[in-house]
Amino acid sequence: MKHGKQELIAQAALTLFQQQGFTATKMAQIASAADMTAANLYVYFDSKLAILYEVYRPWLRAQLATLSVQVRAQDGAEQRLRRLLVGLWRDIPGADANFANALIDALAQRHGRAEPSSAFLNEVELAVGAMLRECFDTAAAGPGGSRIDDAMLSRLIWMAFDGFVIDRRLGDVRDAEAVASLIAALVLDTPAISRAPRAGAGVAA
Repeated sequence: MKHGKQELIAQAALTLFQQQGFTATKMAQIASAADMTAANLYVYFDSKLAILYEVYRPWLRAQLATLSVQVRAQDGAEQRLRRLLVGLWRDIPGADANFANALIDALAQRHGRAEPSSAFLNEVELAVGAMLRECFDTAAAGPGGSRIDDAMLSRLIWMAFDGFVIDRRLGDVRDAEAVASLIAALVLDTPAISRAPRAGAGVAA
């Protein structure tokens, strides 16, 4: 984050976003928390979304950096991939009072053109792709000897991240670990434990 007034604004906004969400937070509240007038606030940021980008990017980078360390600490491809998926689908969505939901909330409300976020999205997908490559270092090649397309898989995993963030916001906290185990088994073609009823077990003929 930038120093001076912009950093004060960003820190004040981050606290408010985490306490009451993006929608409920008003620019006047951010200005007051940063000890300035609302008019002065607009000298530094032209919108609440611009402030959110300022605080969300370093927050998510820090979350991903921590997750990367955790992934590398795991033994074997399957454990590393599971840790990656659980981190992205359970831990980060629930971190800091579900702060990840703030960006989804903000983007759902924006009108007209807003600051493009494609560069940051690309950065995130590259970071996820790098972690995937670490997961696959000890994995066997896929069918026919082809490698898994980590770029496409990272995009798919990150798209799913948004869904888990929304579920978290709605209070639908399902077993992300079980989902992660299933996806890891499918990707790496290893046996997975199924929770579906076995054939003939409690099922009417």
